[in-house]
Amino acid sequence: MEDHSKDTSAQELRERIAAMSRGKKIVLVVFIIWAVQAVPKWTAAIVADGETSAAIMTFFIDPR
Repeated sequence: MEDHSKDTSAQELRERIAAMSRGKKIVLVVFIIWAVQAVPKWTAAIVADGETSAAIMTFFIDPR
């Protein structure tokens, strides 16, 4: 017995993306690229020990 819900949701996602304007597609791609790069950096900054975490965070946020 096959699960057709994955096929249906994948097809629906493709249709929704195809219906988007070019500008929205560009914004979506830029956001995805940013997220792929940012999430590992922020995860490392949050879970690192205190001194390493502070060094990583000052790379992203300028101290005042």
